[in-house]
Amino acid sequence: DDLQIYYNGTNGKIDVSSGNLTLDVAGNIQLDADGGQVIFKDGGTNIGRFENSSSDFVIKSMADDKDIIFKGEDGGNNVVALTLNMSEAGEATFNSDILLGDGKVARFGTDQDFRIGFDGSTATLQNVTSDSDILFKGKDGSSTITALTLDMSNAGRATFNENIIVTGTVDGRDVATDG
Repeated sequence: DDLQIYYNGTNGKIDVSSGNLTLDVAGNIQLDADGGQVIFKDGGTNIGRFENSSSDFVIKSMADDKDIIFKGEDGGNNVVALTLNMSEAGEATFNSDILLGDGKVARFGTDQDFRIGFDGSTATLQNVTSDSDILFKGKDGSSTITALTLDMSNAGRATFNENIIVTGTVDGRDVATDG
C-alpha cells in the first residue's frame, strides 16, 4: 500500500489505499484554490466546504438539514459550545452565556428595533420603533399572559394585568389608581 500521486494535466490526486495521510511540515500548510472553494467529502459525499464569496469567508454545511457544530475541550471535558441548526434556518444554540462588553447592544428584529444593552452602570431595554409598546409576558399554567404593558405612545404608561402588591413604601406624588 504505497502512496501514489497522480496528475494527468487537468486533475491531480493523492491516493492512499489504506490508513491515514499526515502532512507534517516545519512551516505552514497553505491551501490555495483559485476556484474559491475547499471541499470536504466523506466517501465521495460532500459534507462541507470553505469558500470565498466576494471576499467573504464562508463556512457551509453541504448535507441537507445538517448542523454546523463548534466543539472544544474544557478541563478535559468535550464541550459543544455552539450549534447552528440548519433545519431551523441557522438557529443558534449556545451551551453557555452570551457575553457582550459594556456599551455593546444586542439587537433583535429585521430592522434591529428592539435592543438590550448595558453601559457599565445602566441597563437598557429599548424599543426604538415609534409608539411601539413593550410587553412583559410569561406562562400561567398553559396560558401565555401579558403581565405588564409599557405604552410608549402614552409616555411609557405602565399597565399591569393584575393587582400590584407593595411590600415596602411607594415614594411619589403622581400615583393614580383605577377602581
